[in-house]
Amino acid sequence: MPSGRIYGLGERNREFSLVEGTWTMWANGRETPYDNGSGGKQLYGVHPFALIQTQAKDEWMGVFFRNSNAQSPIISKKKDGNYTLTYVSTGGQLEMYFFTKGGAKEIIQAYHNLIGKPTLAPFWSLGW
Repeated sequence: MPSGRIYGLGERNREFSLVEGTWTMWANGRETPYDNGSGGKQLYGVHPFALIQTQAKDEWMGVFFRNSNAQSPIISKKKDGNYTLTYVSTGGQLEMYFFTKGGAKEIIQAYHNLIGKPTLAPFWSLGW
């Protein structure tokens, strides 16, 4: 990875920036516990998209690892100071997408263009 500034990887109950650890993703339909990166803290929802800031000040990249099965992204720091992002999965159909060269806003827009934009709620459902 170009840096250790990694964000995302699911609906997490923790600080915004991710640190070294195992970030388990397997929707279990229960309340999301505080996730400290030790693994096994399943999420309510799964969004396997990571936003990574590169060494350049305003340049970002994104990684989207789509899979129907359980997965655990692992962030680790090597002895030389570089970071690695490893995905451990239980199988399924795998799709991996990389979004490069852009600001955070452009990378997220490219991600939304791939997965589709959210649908607006009908006006009548918002109440008075």
